[in-house]
Amino acid sequence: MRILVVDDNRLLATILADHLISRGHEAVAAFDGHLAEIFCDRDGYDLLVIDMVLPEIDGVDLLERLRRKHHHCRAIVITGFSELHEREAERLKHLDVAAVLEKPFSFSEVDAIVEGVAA
Repeated sequence: MRILVVDDNRLLATILADHLISRGHEAVAAFDGHLAEIFCDRDGYDLLVIDMVLPEIDGVDLLERLRRKHHHCRAIVITGFSELHEREAERLKHLDVAAVLEKPFSFSEVDAIVEGVAA
């Protein structure tokens, strides 16, 4: 599966992409929404793992932009908040989000969701 990991925490994005590669996936890290959008336009992905809080374009805005461009791959949204605000939760309902992961999360949680998406 081709996976794009988008997080402005470069270490986290790189570690997560490396983990997904070790599990047999093709994974690439992007560190902001603009770069992620360029990667999606150029390469296409089966799954996006996107942090909700990104500089300039937040994760939900990025997903909305990609959906308008007909990028309909599944997404896992990462959040540092224990609860999503009502506005974000409502916006996510329409964006084909496979799961919302709260930081800190474990690789086993990511693996389970990725396996579910791949099935």
